[in-house]
Amino acid sequence: MARARSADSSTPRQLTLDDWAETVRTEREESLGGKTGARSRMRAAVTADERSVASAAARDASARHHPVATDLLAKPEALLTRSHLRELGLERRAIDAVFRALPVVALPGYSRPMIRVEQYLELMERHTFRDDRVRPSHA
Repeated sequence: MARARSADSSTPRQLTLDDWAETVRTEREESLGGKTGARSRMRAAVTADERSVASAAARDASARHHPVATDLLAKPEALLTRSHLRELGLERRAIDAVFRALPVVALPGYSRPMIRVEQYLELMERHTFRDDRVRPSHA
């Protein structure tokens, strides 16, 4: 999975393969002739900045179209997928346990099972043990 780049250009970042190829190409051009190397270095810096701005815009756009799991918890009629539960901090085994405990919504032609937010919150409340209840032990 690719790491997200920081928008701050003063912080060091890891080179991508494209950046590395551009660096090698500009060094090669510099060894052949001084002026063309400086021009291509400037062009490479501009395109790298444009790429980082474009990728940041793409990340922002994709984030707008997919509601965050915490936002979905405010809507009892919403549906949660395994990915949403992972976003909420549950590990795979806990997610499996939630899907075993609740009725699963399986839409025809859609392969991702879902659960209702209302039922998920109810399950969490039922199995949250505070000072007023004793937590069961499984021996």
